[in-house]
Amino acid sequence: MLSLGSISREDATTRFPFLAPNYRARRSAIRSFTHRDPDFVFWIYPDGKLCNAHTSHLQNPPKGFEHILNDEPNYGGFFRGRVASLLEDQLIVVYCEQDALASAGKKLQQFLLGVQQLPLLIHDDTLIISDNGDIYGTLDDLFERQTNAAIA
Repeated sequence: MLSLGSISREDATTRFPFLAPNYRARRSAIRSFTHRDPDFVFWIYPDGKLCNAHTSHLQNPPKGFEHILNDEPNYGGFFRGRVASLLEDQLIVVYCEQDALASAGKKLQQFLLGVQQLPLLIHDDTLIISDNGDIYGTLDDLFERQTNAAIA
């Protein structure tokens, strides 16, 4: 399980208990939290364009790309995800392969382009995780990861 970025897993667990290393039924808890009352449900095209999935990825895949639902976890190069909040703490869960957002590159750039188009305020300290509980860091961490790689 990945734990990247400026927030340790221990600190993340104080915000979101289901991120604890030995949490039982983690995926179910993440799903329950993000599906209960999501702030936004999205798809991100391979070129970084954001697509509003309204309340359901399954009912609202990008038009003409319904086949991506059968290509888990790659989704035909698309990202799917949800933004959810608990008081002031925001979480973005992304359904993807474990290493998709772990390092700078095309996939991270795609995700960051899409997130910048979200129609709600996303805080710099919003935690980005996978549906398996991998922690990619805060939104700031992801921007820094991509920027530092571009500079190097």
